[in-house]
Amino acid sequence: MKVYPVFLNIDGKPCLVVGGGAIGERKVEDLLLAGAQVTLISREVTPILAAMAAQGLITYRREDFAPDHLNGMVLAIAATNDLNTNQSVSIAAQTRGLPVNIVDQPALCSFVVPATIRRGDLTLAIGTGGRSPALAKKLRRDLEQVYGPEYGPYLELLGAIREKVLACRRDHPENLDLFTRIVSSPLFHLLNTRDLTGLRTLLTELLDAVLPAAQVQDLQILAAGLCRPDQPDNK
Repeated sequence: MKVYPVFLNIDGKPCLVVGGGAIGERKVEDLLLAGAQVTLISREVTPILAAMAAQGLITYRREDFAPDHLNGMVLAIAATNDLNTNQSVSIAAQTRGLPVNIVDQPALCSFVVPATIRRGDLTLAIGTGGRSPALAKKLRRDLEQVYGPEYGPYLELLGAIREKVLACRRDHPENLDLFTRIVSSPLFHLLNTRDLTGLRTLLTELLDAVLPAAQVQDLQILAAGLCRPDQPDNK
């Protein structure tokens, strides 16, 4: 299955999940993490999904799937063990031009869901074109050991730096070189080891000629707040 890799913005948008078992539960959780407004169609649901519905986190309809359930949706996922239902979801969604994923049935999909690692705003995705989800999961486990939770705050700091630099000098010919130097610098190590003195010094060296002193100081304060609390404070 040939696919075009893309990150889809579904924040605040209505998405449909058909199937309330353990797999449907995982799909609902993934969609909620992406900010989607989830409607779940299923006669039965797991206790966790029932709790989500009771808390108003999702809209739950205790019904069999009907094509009208797709009205207003931007994406559909079917996670049932009933082939006829899965086929119905696939046909109805593709007829409407909606992206649709049928779990473990690539032939019925217009997109496949990669194995993912989330570290704050950092998302790493591994896809095999539907050929071997098991390999994708193995690679995900391998990468989880390399890219730990510390990459979340690191990306937050990088994003804050980039935002300030672009606000100050958007389209400047040296921006790309600056951002490359920043990610090649010891910034990640200093943040991860809570070396506050090193962070202040490095941010000054990298940005003093680019940003006003007050903005560099703001970034130094942010960096201090993002330091991992489970590491010794190496001042």
